Amino acid sequence: MRWLERLISILDRERKLIEEMILLLERERKAIVDGDMDGLLSIAKEKETLGTKHKMLEEARALCLKNAGKEGRTVSQLMEELAPHEASKLKEAVEGLRAAVERLGWENKRNLLLINKAMELNSELLRIFSPLYSLSYRPDGTLNTDFNGGLQIRG
Repeated sequence: MRWLERLISILDRERKLIEEMILLLERERKAIVDGDMDGLLSIAKEKETLGTKHKMLEEARALCLKNAGKEGRTVSQLMEELAPHEASKLKEAVEGLRAAVERLGWENKRNLLLINKAMELNSELLRIFSPLYSLSYRPDGTLNTDFNGGLQIRG
């Protein structure tokens, strides 16, 4: 069954793409911890590229199933229709993809937690230090830094 080989190949390529994303999230985590804004911007662009590639693979998977007359079927339904040795090959590919997606979810949650904690810390620092300086925005949107109007610290 040529369509099955194609489907398994697409699923394997999706897994590899997810694994690339996991490595990217590991780099992102380091950039978050290091406060590397340039690195974060670069990683965001790479994420976008991987997202586009993933969408193309999803479309290829859907087309593969459509061309095989299997459109709309779940993996479980496909496995029921296949001979045992073919079903096991498909199952192996799907389980590898599921494991990678699960790990991706955990890595993403970890980075989100780090970002949220960094934002909370920044908010707290602003709250603590804002009374020291009279920072405000002018009507034209520029920052007014009236240091004379704030608390003065003498050493």
